[in-house]
Amino acid sequence: MYEDQIIPGYSHQPGFHCASSAIRNVLAFQGIKVSEPTVIGLGRAPGFSYQIIQGRPSRLVHTRCFPMEDNFFRTVGVKFQWREEENAAEATRLAIAAVNRGLPVLVQTDIAYLPYFNTDQHFPGHAVVICGYNDKKEEFYVSDTLHPEMLAVAIADMERARSAVFPPYALKNKSFVPEDFSGFHVDEAVVRGAVRQWAEENLNGLPELPVAYGVNSLEIFVRDLSNWQDISDWQWSARFTYQVIERRGTGGAGFRTLYRQFLEEQEKQYLVLQQLGLSSGLAVIENLYHDAAAIFRQISEGDVPDFSPALPVLKKLVEQEKNFYQKILLEL
Repeated sequence: MYEDQIIPGYSHQPGFHCASSAIRNVLAFQGIKVSEPTVIGLGRAPGFSYQIIQGRPSRLVHTRCFPMEDNFFRTVGVKFQWREEENAAEATRLAIAAVNRGLPVLVQTDIAYLPYFNTDQHFPGHAVVICGYNDKKEEFYVSDTLHPEMLAVAIADMERARSAVFPPYALKNKSFVPEDFSGFHVDEAVVRGAVRQWAEENLNGLPELPVAYGVNSLEIFVRDLSNWQDISDWQWSARFTYQVIERRGTGGAGFRTLYRQFLEEQEKQYLVLQQLGLSSGLAVIENLYHDAAAIFRQISEGDVPDFSPALPVLKKLVEQEKNFYQKILLEL
């Protein structure tokens, strides 16, 4: 039993993105050293999706693929399946049972219900690791990448955060207890396959998603941008777009900075990747995302909803991403 303490041997290390750093920390607990950029790369994280929703902001941009956790674990040969529970109390019982077995629990939350964020802005899917609990104080001990130390969170708050519904997202108390790492394996074939599949998904989309993905979604975003001047929350939509690309756990440039670092790491190991120079090609796209984010920030701080300055950069981004993904599929 590990009541009233952190699981022995679990160490919290901050990072850039919630899920990738959480996975890295869980792997380190198991004695497997993998960098955060490698988790991002093998998880095929950088993507693009655009939605019009009945909420605030009404225009919602995401730059990360939704099943990153699934992608990573399956790619490295570890069985993965989110467990969902309708009952929050049962989800809490299961988390405590896992901790008592000495196993950290990867969970998804909505930051609006985590008091230490001090925000009413919903952001569902934020991953944290439950790595301990205190039954008397009725709180969990949590490892969250955005904070330098582990945090105490009231169990009641964690239940609200894990069961939140923010249309179109319903978290349903998702959890994963990484336990069997006997199949863990990374080599050149694994890396090359992950990079090719990442390019394929971003170029041609993900059929299982109810919305467009990758370049196709980016094109929809470009076409709809002229309508932003007529929406009531144009400033917040612009500001949120900037934040999602540059600040909200992406490591910069909509995860492209971390992915470039992943490519650089792999180029040092595998000659074929070095010869293709993919990291240099991605650096061009990375800079365009930086430029786009800066423009949306400037627009959000203005008094006039003029989105025309963003169009040239976004159109160039569409062209560069198409060419980059096609190069990978043709040459790798």
